[in-house]
Amino acid sequence: MTENEPARQDIFFQFDQLNKVLIDASSIIYMDRANFLVLLASSIRLFSIQEILTETGPVSKRIKPLIYNKTASSNDQKLVSCALELNLPVISEDKKILMAMKRAGRPFFNSLMMLNFLLYRRRIQNQQYIQYHLALKKFARYSDDIWDYGAAVNAAINELI
Repeated sequence: MTENEPARQDIFFQFDQLNKVLIDASSIIYMDRANFLVLLASSIRLFSIQEILTETGPVSKRIKPLIYNKTASSNDQKLVSCALELNLPVISEDKKILMAMKRAGRPFFNSLMMLNFLLYRRRIQNQQYIQYHLALKKFARYSDDIWDYGAAVNAAINELI
């Protein structure tokens, strides 16, 4: 675990509190490709701004639109602004979005952490986790540090269950 990442106990606390979240286009696409977007959408309430839902098209039909009329120079900035104003965590694969949330001291996740979330909440079993993880590993562009951190969180979850 690097010094920039929250401790596993902090992640578990965040998982315990998580019931609704804003999701970015990159994560919608990642989770859909790995085939666990529908499962996540049945586990927590997923929201996004209309611009993101338009960008992702029919794949985002399980995600509820949030009406957020403030202007921003990009969809990413609008998503962050919306998250901060409505005090919602964010799921994204975009480093700029995640760092903006970190600077604001707000919770943020990526698809790998949401896969761990599903295991933590017992929405999936270890065999399903492995299947989704392998699918994600085929295309997700995470650094080795991110993969290692995800594995450490997974190991901690497995110690709990």
